[in-house]
Amino acid sequence: MIRSSFARILTVWSAAAALFSCGESEVDVPLPPPDKPYLTLQSELPPFDSAGGSAELVFSSNEAWSITAEPPADKGDNPVGGDNPGDGDNPGGGVESDRATGPEGTAADDWFGVAPASGDAGENIAVTVSVRPNEAYAGRAVTLVIGTASLEKRIDVTQLRKNVILLGGNREEIDDREQTLAVEVRSNVVYEVEIREGGEWIDELPASRAGELKEQTHTFRIARNTAEEPRTGIIVFKDADSELADELTVVQAAWVDPDPERSALNALYESAGGGGWTRSENWCSDKPLGAWYGVETDDEGHVTALRLPRNNLAGTIPEKIGKLTHLRHLDLSWNGLEGELTYKNMVTYEIESYLDDLLELETIDLSHNRLTSRFMPGAWYRMEGLRTVDLSCNRLEGFAFPLLWEKMFENGRYVDLILNDNYLWDTTPEVIQNHPKWSRLALQVIRQYYSDGDHGMGGPGIEYDVPVYLPDFTFTDLRDGTQQSIRDVYSANELTMLFHWDPMQEESETFMTTVVRRFHTLFSGQGFAVVAILPEGEEYRRAAESYLAGHEVPWPVVSEYADAEGHRTVLPSSPYPSYQLVDRSGMVTVDMFSGALSPNHASPESFLVDFMAHPLQNIDYLNEICKKIFGNSEYQSTDFTMDKKFETLQTATKGKGIDLVLIGDAFADIDIETGYYGQVMDYAIEAFFALEPLKSYREYFNVYMVYAVSRDTHIGFYYQSGKTALGVLLETDTWFDVYTARFRLPDYCDVPFAGRNKNIACAGVVVNASNGGVAYLQSPVIGPTYGFAGYNCNRSFFKGTFMHEVAGHAFGLLGDEYVKYSGTRPSEITENDKSVLNNCQDRGWYLNVSLTDDPQAVYWRHLIGHPHYPYVGIHEGGYYYPRGVWRSEEKSVMNDSYNDFYFNAISRELIVKRIMEFAGEEYTFEKFMAKDSDEGRPGAGRAARHSSRGMREESYRHQPPIIGD
Repeated sequence: MIRSSFARILTVWSAAAALFSCGESEVDVPLPPPDKPYLTLQSELPPFDSAGGSAELVFSSNEAWSITAEPPADKGDNPVGGDNPGDGDNPGGGVESDRATGPEGTAADDWFGVAPASGDAGENIAVTVSVRPNEAYAGRAVTLVIGTASLEKRIDVTQLRKNVILLGGNREEIDDREQTLAVEVRSNVVYEVEIREGGEWIDELPASRAGELKEQTHTFRIARNTAEEPRTGIIVFKDADSELADELTVVQAAWVDPDPERSALNALYESAGGGGWTRSENWCSDKPLGAWYGVETDDEGHVTALRLPRNNLAGTIPEKIGKLTHLRHLDLSWNGLEGELTYKNMVTYEIESYLDDLLELETIDLSHNRLTSRFMPGAWYRMEGLRTVDLSCNRLEGFAFPLLWEKMFENGRYVDLILNDNYLWDTTPEVIQNHPKWSRLALQVIRQYYSDGDHGMGGPGIEYDVPVYLPDFTFTDLRDGTQQSIRDVYSANELTMLFHWDPMQEESETFMTTVVRRFHTLFSGQGFAVVAILPEGEEYRRAAESYLAGHEVPWPVVSEYADAEGHRTVLPSSPYPSYQLVDRSGMVTVDMFSGALSPNHASPESFLVDFMAHPLQNIDYLNEICKKIFGNSEYQSTDFTMDKKFETLQTATKGKGIDLVLIGDAFADIDIETGYYGQVMDYAIEAFFALEPLKSYREYFNVYMVYAVSRDTHIGFYYQSGKTALGVLLETDTWFDVYTARFRLPDYCDVPFAGRNKNIACAGVVVNASNGGVAYLQSPVIGPTYGFAGYNCNRSFFKGTFMHEVAGHAFGLLGDEYVKYSGTRPSEITENDKSVLNNCQDRGWYLNVSLTDDPQAVYWRHLIGHPHYPYVGIHEGGYYYPRGVWRSEEKSVMNDSYNDFYFNAISRELIVKRIMEFAGEEYTFEKFMAKDSDEGRPGAGRAARHSSRGMREESYRHQPPIIGD
């Protein structure tokens, strides 16, 4: 048994101290019997893993103690293996192996430590045992001996080995060839091989094993890299039972293309549907690239130009096009190319395109394709020789001027940037607006379709503050070969229309022979000029010449034109037809095309312009512009052959057929000839049947349009002689004088019948004048009723007025429900107007208003409280007065014909009664309810009583009906 000298000294010192203490006492006290020595272990030491660490050893003893170390009892049987040298440091600070003595007195290893190494007797004595990391590939152990004067205990300290998978290196760089890669691995664990990345080109072959620290050679077949970029694979060697792993990164070099430009063209042929190209001579052959159709090369064979316009390319532009590093001219216009023009580099987050590295480019024309992009490319400013970029007529959506593009216009630099006919928007940077060639550039970018935000984005187009002026250019008139300057044309006229005409397109011809011809006829004598400009191309010129050979065109037709430098000025042109308006100074004031946001504040059909589907939308806008610039047209009709001719617009399919006649006044022969008269009447008939109940009873009506050819296109005031077919005049700016018209109208209204039976309910008169309206009511014995509605550049006003005057007053015999406020007008209805209203109601007219608020006496008493009509009540105000007259509902077209397109319930019933009367059918309330609809009713509140809220002043366009005998 090994004893610590420190323990012996401690025992002797303790005995001496006891004797000394007794010697001092004056009383001889006998010593108690000594306790029986004990040494009790209260914890064990678990095996330490290879990472090392510390643990507490807890024991109790009634004797002083010390700890020493010795080799394990049976080293050969030790499951963790034999001893290994450590690193020479003491991790514990107590018992250290360089001072611990084994059974033979030899020094032990220094990979562990104990603290403290000795101490006094006590309970629950805690000793920390520390073990350093095991860097060896075998386990190790030592025995700790806890000794007292009488007893000792042995505790084994064990540490597991370090597991390992050793590679010769963690990275292999190889060339692009197909080859075999050998990887040597030394490991003391069972592991698996996983090809984590690159499995499509790395394939493991059979392996071999040898050695105690097992050696294994793995072989992998590496495929040839045919890509022009390096690629990386990762091979992982992983312990099957733990997270232990090692990995090898294999980097294979990129394939070096010996002829990158040929490869780039082959890639274009493949991605852009080369098999379907119109021309593809020698493409993908072994012939020199300069022999391929559309390819131009320099003396060294480098591709300098690629021109494949109108060649039926369909597909995408390949990434490899960036290998044409000597390219100066790229023209892939007028094809079917699709795909994104740009992409986001996910490393730099920059917006890039496949053309960014083609720094020699001078011209880029990708126009008239279907390319898309939400971000314009930013790097093209680095192309110092770039002169033209044409991306027009694609599907680009986003900001038009990326920040870096401003560099194209700094320090006097200029690039023809053509972006028209996309979905771009932006505020034009000052550096561009202030450029000397701003007007030239503006005409190349301002035409943009409205973006509806399919991508969460949208915008009003290109915004700018600096005016745009039409650059001067000289053109040759195809009609006679004369040359003119566009500046001479616009400076001699108040307004010049640059009409973009495709002579091979039906829509262009229709627009020219109707809209353009009408305005030119009406205002050419007052300073309105037209210049028709063709698309660029010989086929368009030949088509125009063919058209001119058979038609008289009263304005110049232009195919070739150029500025002072010989360049063709790029103008917003497609989609065809389209136009710009230029004032006398050359400033472009309007750019109009189908797909633009409507500039008109009243566009009932759509907020986007559509020349063909909604022709009145644009005509109204032009009417408004010409009215402001020229006033009334000075044109006078010369052809009256269409006067009193008619067309049947609708034939009844139910009942006897209720005849509705539509007539226009102040429309000239050119209005009828170009179809404008008919378009207005078509709109009028749709206005008449727009609301319930007429909407649901439309099949009861015959509708006739009678032509009335006026000498003038405007009406005069009452003191002037009649210059129109019907003789409608103005009493004020909005009130009509229809005295003459009521005598002339029967001659027009009887035209469709020619002796046949007629069942005329009313006639609707569209007056080409201000937005006023009036009805002329008379006994059916004398003749039909007439409703007059002014049509003047605003269809929303006209529609409401036509409903109010023709459908409401003239057909429905309804009374006005609005109030006229004025400083001199009494608020309470006068006795005289009470008498007039009573007389009208005795005839069965105006039953939608009442002179009493008695719920049992109003004409709509049967509707109050009815479950189908909970919104019907009694509201004060109507028949022009805020007091003393009542109506059934707050809102109605007979109250506010601009905002409330709705007939209230009593008005609907009165109209249905009229329809049944003319149709020869019996009316019942049950039949009315069965078909009734309150579609379009404003608000959804329940009935209110004695409310004047919401009354609107309508005197600016309506006048009270005129009562005839």
